[in-house]
Amino acid sequence: MDLRQIRYFLAVAAEGSFSRAANTLHMTQPPLSLAIGQLEKELGVRLLDRHPHGVSCTEAGAFLVTQGTQLLKRTRRIEDQLRDMGNGTAGQLQLAAVPSFSWSYLTPLLNRFSLEAPGSVVELSDPTPQEALNQLAAGTIDIAIVATGNAKALQGAYENELSVTPLQEMPLVAALPPSFRDAPDPIDMSSLMGETWLLPQLYPRFPGLPELVNEAWTKLGRHPSRIRTVSTLQTAIPLIAAGMGIGVMPDSVSQMAGSHLVVRRFVQPITPLQGCLVSSLRHARSPAVQKFIDMALGGARP
Repeated sequence: MDLRQIRYFLAVAAEGSFSRAANTLHMTQPPLSLAIGQLEKELGVRLLDRHPHGVSCTEAGAFLVTQGTQLLKRTRRIEDQLRDMGNGTAGQLQLAAVPSFSWSYLTPLLNRFSLEAPGSVVELSDPTPQEALNQLAAGTIDIAIVATGNAKALQGAYENELSVTPLQEMPLVAALPPSFRDAPDPIDMSSLMGETWLLPQLYPRFPGLPELVNEAWTKLGRHPSRIRTVSTLQTAIPLIAAGMGIGVMPDSVSQMAGSHLVVRRFVQPITPLQGCLVSSLRHARSPAVQKFIDMALGGARP
């Protein structure tokens, strides 16, 4: 039994006549009658009772009408889903994004993607930058969006493995405890050298925020006496809010903390982070993944 035979049978059952069904199907009656006869022979059951003025369904035929109609509907849904997957409007997208990017910059992109690819399912995770790159290399995620201090250096570290494309600059600000509410804006970095600075950990193949802050200290000619390493920027927020140190963060992250942090610009210029889209050069991309990449890069700003 195949879908063609089911379609033929449903047409005959609906019309109650081989001749009228043949007209509906734009075919002649003999091959239609032959196809239904072959179907009954294959199944070993009579589906239609033949009468001088038409046909009617047997019990088995009525069962096939119900089940066959549902089967064709499911088949059409499968066909539509496969077409959507082919043009990128449906499918799975495994996306890893650092919170410093996703809290602000990623939302508009996801909104647009959900409108243009309504059948797609986005799985979003927030691993450390190094773990995100490892997952890309292993093929367990499709795209990573990371915040790096040097996109060119990151690309060079993963040449022939990953593609790194800048999406958005992420200006950096001082994130201070509530006790700094009277601090000037902008604030001189040298006035903070006596504080404990909370910085994310260094990764060997990932130039990030620590390198940018160290660069600013070197230009200033001064380094703080106390530096504490935290696993991620978001883990530093409650520590800063509790008065246990200060930090440097993208302005979008510090704004998310609201009144728990005091945010100040720096007098000294500090190189911004770059939000970058990273994808694998070794794993095939589905149409949905490619659509997301095209959308992201189409709206990228240096």
